Amino acid sequence: MEFMVAIDTSAETRKLEGKLDALMNLVTQLAANQKLASIQFSVRNDAIVIRGVHDVATDTSAETRKLEDKLDALVNLVTQLAANQKPATVARVCGIRSSNDHHTSVCPSS
Repeated sequence: MEFMVAIDTSAETRKLEGKLDALMNLVTQLAANQKLASIQFSVRNDAIVIRGVHDVATDTSAETRKLEDKLDALVNLVTQLAANQKPATVARVCGIRSSNDHHTSVCPSS
């Protein structure tokens, strides 16, 4: 019985080796075809493509609106201050004396 098992085992091994050889040939051909296809269609195997959803900050428009409101308030305040400010009187220098110390309205010679 051991002799028959040994014969069966060696026959199975030969069948398996034949199948392994055929499988290796098939894998080799597939690899060669894949390499040819990657060269032919310029497919890079090492290229990493990251796809996904990119978050966009939506609060920037709210912050921009707040800044615009503050700027408008500041412009209104400056406008009100400018409107309430009295115009500065321009002093005229005396035509008789060349000094800037007294004005024509307080000139001692007039």
